[in-house]
Amino acid sequence: MQYYICTTLSQKQNPFSAELAAVAHTLKTLVGLKDFRITLITSNKAAALTLKNPRQQSGQEFVCQSYKLMSRLQRHGNQISVRWVPTSEDNKLLGMAKEHARAATQENAISQVQVPKMKSTTLKIARAQAIPSRKLPEDIGRHSSRVDTALPGKHTRQLYDRLSWKEASVLAQLRTGMARLNGYLFRINAAETDQCACGQARETVDHFLFRCRKWTAHRTEMLQCTHTRRSNMSFFLGGKSPSDGQKWTPNLEAVRASIRFAIATGRLGAT
Repeated sequence: MQYYICTTLSQKQNPFSAELAAVAHTLKTLVGLKDFRITLITSNKAAALTLKNPRQQSGQEFVCQSYKLMSRLQRHGNQISVRWVPTSEDNKLLGMAKEHARAATQENAISQVQVPKMKSTTLKIARAQAIPSRKLPEDIGRHSSRVDTALPGKHTRQLYDRLSWKEASVLAQLRTGMARLNGYLFRINAAETDQCACGQARETVDHFLFRCRKWTAHRTEMLQCTHTRRSNMSFFLGGKSPSDGQKWTPNLEAVRASIRFAIATGRLGAT
């Protein structure tokens, strides 16, 4: 009498646990036999060793279930042994098992059994899901992510480490968008309007740095840092723009010029 069990892995199982589950399920189907010699054959060496010498491996629930079923079968005169068969293309026994399993699949004769989740596999999945994503959430820090597509790292320390408290405060306002400009103050109910005093547009960081006519004379030095990126907020605030390559580094000269511009205007409360 021959039994063939086909195991299908789920995301919550691995080959080791699936094999142990298959062994337990097979033994359960054999309950009732008397005076048989039963050989459990598996190509999973870890599963075979665990069944022969169980210790503290994962899958203890399946091992305990298998041992209870083995004891029950042995009480009815059955002899049970476990044998490991290496996987190879020319192994006739494994080939036969696969053919029978494939035939059972085609005939819809598979018995689908819900097995418990493996603790080790469950923990592995949980750890993988707990690893923080290497990007900012879409609904957080829109201005910051627009200024700098790179996550805070060495370049951030490079920007702030040599700045005075006043300079660092100004740069932080410009990079986060939480600045003493009407666009932000109006949003937090600290100003009556979000319009710039020039009357041309909302007073945002972008408008303040590049477009407000009130500060045309003040931004001369800042614009001299480049001829091709004069409206690129990332360039002037030390951030990485989408077009920058892997070897990108912040232009500290442009960043310091932007800070000096902002301080000279007195608009951010740093005079």
